[in-house]
Amino acid sequence: MLVEDNAEYRAVVNLALDDEKDIDLIAEFGTPEIALRGILDKSIPEPDVILLDLRLPGMSGLDALPYFKEYTPRSKVIILTQSDEEADVLLAITLGASGYLLKSASIRDILSGIKTVVKGGATLDPSVAKFILENLQTDSQKKK
Repeated sequence: MLVEDNAEYRAVVNLALDDEKDIDLIAEFGTPEIALRGILDKSIPEPDVILLDLRLPGMSGLDALPYFKEYTPRSKVIILTQSDEEADVLLAITLGASGYLLKSASIRDILSGIKTVVKGGATLDPSVAKFILENLQTDSQKKK
């Protein structure tokens, strides 16, 4: 499932996923509120993976993340956003995101990320991974 307010970006992701034999995009929404309504009223099946933007009209992706985790507990959430802000990254991971990819990621990286989280792994944009490593190393050195 894709939750993204930019119709053009939704179309690009939809087209890329359409070419994949082992990935089906079961639903796409412009806001988390509408996506959550579809999940709650069972008009869509529980997705294996939710690609969730952060900057959305109405409820933000960060505000919606706990609801997705509660209402679709088997779904893995990958944040797919333009935001590489430290606070967003850390909060998304703390709230249970299984991945954090920037929209600048290639379609191949997005597809790889989806397949990785379905298998139980996690996916991070390289710049996000670097930030997390540096943050943990700095915190570790401060404790010494």
